[in-house]
Amino acid sequence: MRVAEIAELTGTTVRTVRYYHSLGLLPVPAERGGWRDYELAHVARLSRIRWLVRAGVSLEAVGRILGESDGDGDGESDGGLGPEGGRCGGDGEGAGAPGSPRTEPAPRTEPAPRTGRAPQTGKGAARANLIVEDLVGALTAVEEHLDEAIRQRDMLAGLLERARGGATVSPMTPRMAAFFDRMERAAPDEATRAAVRNERDLIDLACYRGQLPPEAELLFSDPDPRFDAEALALYGQDPAGLSDEEVERRARATVARLEAQLVPERLRVLARSVDVGAVRSIFRLTAALEYFDLRLARALEREFLATIERWREG
Repeated sequence: MRVAEIAELTGTTVRTVRYYHSLGLLPVPAERGGWRDYELAHVARLSRIRWLVRAGVSLEAVGRILGESDGDGDGESDGGLGPEGGRCGGDGEGAGAPGSPRTEPAPRTEPAPRTGRAPQTGKGAARANLIVEDLVGALTAVEEHLDEAIRQRDMLAGLLERARGGATVSPMTPRMAAFFDRMERAAPDEATRAAVRNERDLIDLACYRGQLPPEAELLFSDPDPRFDAEALALYGQDPAGLSDEEVERRARATVARLEAQLVPERLRVLARSVDVGAVRSIFRLTAALEYFDLRLARALEREFLATIERWREG
């Protein structure tokens, strides 16, 4: 994709993208056909930079954090930041450290009524009303800044806890990161490993954007030889070489494998609580990136939505 597309996708500007290039935070992609061709890895990295900056991390510190992650040698991630019971992180709302209190801004106060004077009328009353509106607007702005400062404090506290624990600074939850770590280590060839990394980048990006519902964590299994082998076999298939029927079978097999990890009662609870709009947004993001087989993405979306509906009625 071109620079304008990656800027729009990550909610920033072309100028900012180029500025990050100049700082060495974002690698400059190779050229193709006379223009720079950005890949999914660039999108995920740029989203991560923006996410850290929004948390209040300086660009110098962002560089150190990214450098630490890049220096692990094998591309593995030891965990991530994801608020328990909420979306994976998005811009970091609610990503406070466990146990850290969240203070609320002081309640808004109305101007105390003046006593001992007759109510103003005419121009005097109009001027007084304007002053009140100005003061209310100023107070609202201060409260908004306070909310933002509290959000940044909570997010930084969560980042600090992850960093102290030796985890990679990311909104992906530890369970998700551990799953992809296992898949990368066990991948029998580079093609399978690349497929795992592509999906990891997609999930990471969805977490940065706040598009992954909290129930999604349960889709990433704990270590299990049978499930891991089935997952690797699916990653090893090239969807482009499959017929339409084989694509549909793969989608059904993927969803069935996930269903098998949960008991029926748990599946019913999840199906009734999941945000269908969030599920659709994940697949819209997949299609927009153009790094995944469109037939498979659509088949998976249909299968997931049909399964959710079936378990809601069950």
